[in-house]
Amino acid sequence: MEKFIGVDIGGTNVKFGVVSSDGVLLSKKKYPTAEVVAKTGKFIDGFIACIKEQLSENKDITKIGVGVPGLLSKDRTTTKILRNIPSLNETNLVKTLCKAFPKIQFSVENDANAAALGEFYFSADKLPRNFAMITLGTGIGGAAIIDGKIFLGGNGNGMEIGHMVRTSSKTFEDLMGKRGIVGGAESLLKKTDEKSRLRDLKVITAKDVEKAAKKGDAIALKVYAKLGKYLGENIVSVVRVLDVDTIVLGGGVVGTFKFFEDKMRKSVAEFLPSEIVKDLKVIPASMANEAGIVGAASLCMNL
Repeated sequence: MEKFIGVDIGGTNVKFGVVSSDGVLLSKKKYPTAEVVAKTGKFIDGFIACIKEQLSENKDITKIGVGVPGLLSKDRTTTKILRNIPSLNETNLVKTLCKAFPKIQFSVENDANAAALGEFYFSADKLPRNFAMITLGTGIGGAAIIDGKIFLGGNGNGMEIGHMVRTSSKTFEDLMGKRGIVGGAESLLKKTDEKSRLRDLKVITAKDVEKAAKKGDAIALKVYAKLGKYLGENIVSVVRVLDVDTIVLGGGVVGTFKFFEDKMRKSVAEFLPSEIVKDLKVIPASMANEAGIVGAASLCMNL
């Protein structure tokens, strides 16, 4: 059975996984993205060092798929704009990696597209040939499978739904990504004297807000309620543009789904006709945070 390496590059972590040809994640390791960059100040140098380490432990692997968090050239060789890893902007990633590892075949795709492929091919739940995926993590990613194929848009970068404008000054990513969660918590703490375990923290992280919500913290729960409202509005736009009736939610933030599901569904119901709502399925990714790794590996498979 052939094995592949799938890489899910994120703004917080770079996750590597060894994946079998039937989509089973055999092993995984993550490197904090900041540490990868800190090796030389350039992400690509640290990334190559991580690949060397992984290949030294898996000498039989010759194919690596990489999911990147941002825009790509239409031929899927060159990064264009990566908001969370600017040192990787305008890099012919395939050429650079092939030069460093001439015996390895590399395939590159947007990280949300890779996650959607992972769910489509290997999800425990049989997904339809038409669905959209929204990934909630450091940033907000979007992908769509239409007639069984990734929807790329006119120039190869469709479904960048996190960058749709929500207010006069903020995008959905500003409001729903990890920065938005932290910003929402900080804003509420300033506006109210309401008791919160977050008040004692000098620096608040998205993980802190998650932990507080799990303890029933009122401020944290309000943050997730807002996230649910924004997400519902985002889903409405996706459904109206793509005419799909299945939305898959992936990314690290989905671990808090129960805290924002109700507000999300209320927001969807507010803006979509009941005839559409009754057939609309919004479900967490069955592969959780592993879809990006497995999907990246699937780029190398003959599927």
